[in-house]
Amino acid sequence: MNDMIELFSKANQTGFDTFRKLSDINQQTFQKLVEQQLDLTTGLVDVSMKHLEQVGKAKGYQELVTLQTDLLRDCSQKMVATYKNGQEILDDARNSMSQLMNDSVKVAEETVKHVSTVVKKAA
Repeated sequence: MNDMIELFSKANQTGFDTFRKLSDINQQTFQKLVEQQLDLTTGLVDVSMKHLEQVGKAKGYQELVTLQTDLLRDCSQKMVATYKNGQEILDDARNSMSQLMNDSVKVAEETVKHVSTVVKKAA
């Protein structure tokens, strides 16, 4: 009977640890995505301010169009870089969660085998 209590206690602790790790993965992912969004916003504001200064100094329509084109290019590059980084963050989170679930399945299989052994001994 003590073996069964110990086994259930261990299974409960393992489940708790798994949920804690899952929560940590989610929290870290959220934090990285928020930081990335703040970096993107700051970067886009910086680019816009730089281009506004240049627009004030433009000497004609053609130069203004060139500056606007440069602004769009710079903003697009920042957004593409942010998208790629976001994908990497989400890929890392997915890989961490997959590994966590694989580890949990292995522990569950070991627990079932151990329960079977305990039940057979008790019978």
